[in-house]
Amino acid sequence: MINVIDIYNTVRDLCNKDQKGFVTPEVFSTFAAIAQQNVYNEMFTELALSKKLRRSNVDNSRDKSVYKQVEEDLSYFIYETVLGDASAEIDYIEDDDAVMYDPSDDSISVLAKPSNLGKIISIRDNTVTGVRTPLELIYNSEDADRVMNSNLSSPTSAFPVALIAHNIEILPTDINEVVLKYYRIPGSINVNGSVETTLTPAYIQIGATNMADMANSRHFELAPHYSNELIIEIAKMIGIRLRDTFLTTITVNEEKAE
Repeated sequence: MINVIDIYNTVRDLCNKDQKGFVTPEVFSTFAAIAQQNVYNEMFTELALSKKLRRSNVDNSRDKSVYKQVEEDLSYFIYETVLGDASAEIDYIEDDDAVMYDPSDDSISVLAKPSNLGKIISIRDNTVTGVRTPLELIYNSEDADRVMNSNLSSPTSAFPVALIAHNIEILPTDINEVVLKYYRIPGSINVNGSVETTLTPAYIQIGATNMADMANSRHFELAPHYSNELIIEIAKMIGIRLRDTFLTTITVNEEKAE
């Protein structure tokens, strides 16, 4: 967790040089969520680069491995959820009388993606207890059509398929329950340390004073060593907003230095 109050105070002091600009809590909170998402996305880029280091045999070993460090940070956001007959599925109109049919009355077929889904890792069949059959993930509807029309590769209970598009379509349709493993989008952490997956980081001020509202402020859901990246991201966006060339320049230089 990164304390949102510490980040706000740092950004406010950085951007308030010579009294040319003042960062309000509202402006900061608007940029905070975007900055956290940018840092989160950059972690996947760093993971890809660290794999190149491993293939080139220039990555460090054990705890000093760049690949291991990024993997460890991303593992915090790995989440599993069970989707089955009782899950929210996509309804469709059954006849001309506009009667809505609920697919969850039978077996799962088309599922809505979780609201906090970032990147899908895997999907496995959970219909039979103790049997963990992985689903082949397909991201192209044309590929899915070819699989469905093939006599050799048509999906079966032993070799199921999931078409990932706007929704998630499970094939064959007689599968009753799956486990979806994915990287979730970062949310925030409240004063009690509870994760708020649907809320973003925010600095809340008490009244007209510049005092932080500890009870209602929400902290960043990132490891502490990403504090500098957060400050750079927020300051860069505020520099553009204030048309402050000095602020924009120093944040760009900081990024290059990393």
